[in-house]
Amino acid sequence: MPKRTICIQNPAKVSIRNSALLVQNSDGTAAIPLEDIWVVIIETHRAQITTSALSSIVDAGIGLMLCGEDHMPNGLLLPLGAHSRHAAIVDDQLSISKPLQKRLWQRIVVQKIRNQAKVLDLIGQDGKLVRQFAGRVLSGDSSNMESAAASVYFRHYVSEGTRREGPVTPPLDYGYAVLRAGIGRTGVSGGWLVSRGLHHSNNLNAFNLIDDLIEPFRPVVDLMVRNMGLEGDLDPQKKSKLASVFELQVLVDGQLTSVQHAIELEFDTLRAAVKSADYTLLSLPEVVPLAYVEQE
Repeated sequence: MPKRTICIQNPAKVSIRNSALLVQNSDGTAAIPLEDIWVVIIETHRAQITTSALSSIVDAGIGLMLCGEDHMPNGLLLPLGAHSRHAAIVDDQLSISKPLQKRLWQRIVVQKIRNQAKVLDLIGQDGKLVRQFAGRVLSGDSSNMESAAASVYFRHYVSEGTRREGPVTPPLDYGYAVLRAGIGRTGVSGGWLVSRGLHHSNNLNAFNLIDDLIEPFRPVVDLMVRNMGLEGDLDPQKKSKLASVFELQVLVDGQLTSVQHAIELEFDTLRAAVKSADYTLLSLPEVVPLAYVEQE
């Protein structure tokens, strides 16, 4: 069962008691066991939280995301756990050859394009024009099919305005940021050197690996925005919907699972691919019609 993403949108006092997150506000007090939490999003600037609570949150392996005056994510606090695994994973990561990096990136781009095509199919558009780009992706995507496919994809996906300026802009930006926080939480707590990417290599970016591995998951957010009617200005209800992205179903290696578990599998199989120098071992998500994983 996927863990929960907790959104704190109203003035509140946040603390820890008996291994549970306590959120006290005008409606009362909610207690959520730390073991049930995946990510905490603090959107309001009128929340009070102690450094002791922050320490307990990261000790529990939970990611904590903060938002700015515009209510969009602008900061991320991640756990530095898995110390015993960190050195071994980093050694493996630093040993990745250039050809293997390029093949892994090719696999990621191909799956992202296929997922974009599937999104178009599911929103009533024809994904055929986008899907054809998947067969043209070379090692390392040296011909930049990712960008070419994205250009065609967003022309069909966006019904008003553009990707950067239009009704889809706020929800996509917010949804991608939440997704990035969850992937970052998994990578850092798993011991990965997340500043070292397979393709992204910006020296000013501390999350190059995360920005590689997020790509095939982005279309899940795209599908949410269109099929759940989340376009336009964001309100608390829309943000809560977007924060539930980790509970949605995707297909991995022929099995339905949650986005959350698919992220964990992506990191697990990336390590297997690196250790075996076999890029085909990397397991990536396939978009399916929107449905939440059944709660136990």
